[in-house]
Amino acid sequence: MGTFEKLGILVIVVIIVMILAVAISQWGGMTAEGADGAMGSAVPEIVEPPLTIRHVPEMGRPPAAEAEAEGTETTWPGGIPKVHTIQRGDLVWNLVVKEWGLKETFIAAIAAANPRADMRRLQTGDTLVIPDPRPYFRTSAEKSRKPVEGAVSYEVQSGDTLELIAQKHLGHKKFWPRILAKNPGLKPHRMTPGQVIYLPVN
Repeated sequence: MGTFEKLGILVIVVIIVMILAVAISQWGGMTAEGADGAMGSAVPEIVEPPLTIRHVPEMGRPPAAEAEAEGTETTWPGGIPKVHTIQRGDLVWNLVVKEWGLKETFIAAIAAANPRADMRRLQTGDTLVIPDPRPYFRTSAEKSRKPVEGAVSYEVQSGDTLELIAQKHLGHKKFWPRILAKNPGLKPHRMTPGQVIYLPVN
C-alpha cells in the first residue's frame, strides 16, 4: 500500500470521526432540551405574595385628623388644639385672649405659623395650625389683674406708642387720650414690650 493510499484512508477516517462527533453533539443537545422541558413542567409556578402598600395620607388632610388617626395627642397643654377650625363668629383675638387665656403676642405667632392665611379675613371652615402656646401663658400676676370696665387688655409690642395703638385699634391716632383715660398712671414714654394696658371698646 502506497503513501498516497494511506493518506487517503486517514483523511476518510478523520472525516467519519468528525461527522460522528457532530451527530453525537446534536443528539446530546436535543436530549438535554427535552429533559429541561420535562423538568420545567414539573416545577410548580412561584406565586409572589401581594405587595403591602403603606397608607400615605392624602395631601391637604388636616393635621388634627392625621394625629387622631395615629392616636397621638391633639392638643397642647391647657386644652389648646394643635389645629383649630374656624367656627362662625370666631375672632383670633377672642380665641387667644378670652378662650385660651394667652398673651396677645401669641396672635403674631399664629400668623407666622400660617403664612398663607389672611388673619383679617378668615372664613368658617378655615384651619389654623396652632404653635406651641407654652411661652405665651399669662403669669399669675397678669391673671390676677382685675378687668377694666368697658375695656379690653392689650400687650404692648416693640415700637408701640399710644398714637400707633390708637391708630391700629381705635381707628385714628387722635384717640390716644381715650387709652390714657383707661390706664391711670400710665407713662406713655416708658411703655415696655410685654406690658399690659387697657383699650376702650366704645
